[in-house]
Amino acid sequence: MNKELTWRPIALQILILLAIAFGVLAWTQRPEGALVWMTGMLSMPLAWLLVVAFGAMPGPERPRERRTVFNSLIGGALMIAGALGACALGSLGAIEEEWITRYGMIVIALALVVTGNGLPKKRETACGPARGLAVKRLLGWTFVVTGLLLILAWLTLPLVNDVAWWATFGIYVAAGTVCAVGVRRIATRSSAGAAS
Repeated sequence: MNKELTWRPIALQILILLAIAFGVLAWTQRPEGALVWMTGMLSMPLAWLLVVAFGAMPGPERPRERRTVFNSLIGGALMIAGALGACALGSLGAIEEEWITRYGMIVIALALVVTGNGLPKKRETACGPARGLAVKRLLGWTFVVTGLLLILAWLTLPLVNDVAWWATFGIYVAAGTVCAVGVRRIATRSSAGAAS
């Protein structure tokens, strides 16, 4: 078996065990959140089970597709284990409670960066190749820059008076405006090119 593929299931199992450990720790500190901790702890084992049970896990003869599925599961497990870890550490007083919120927002921002980075590399598109590529590049760059600005905001801005929340709102409004104007320009430019 490919060495690159053997470490992924092990990494996923370790992350699942970490999520369970962090969930149990948080549960002991805040039993009123039992449903939340249980949902977090069981989500990744259940996701893995469903992927395997419904045949979505490609066989060893398709290593590229198998790697993609494992990477997705590992990414989700990292987010969940990290969130449960932040909650557990916050419950123990090892980190300030506000870092639980900051962690969640930074994870969302990182997801935007990762999505934006991969967006221009996707092949399928409903419109013509040049127009589709232009839209994917615009959205990719916008997602990456938005994610990086959000990371910066949530690492540096205070939560007092909702400063970080208002900055987040402003960043999303700016990103939405850039996307709307950019897609409109691409569509107008493509229509003008097709008419001539």
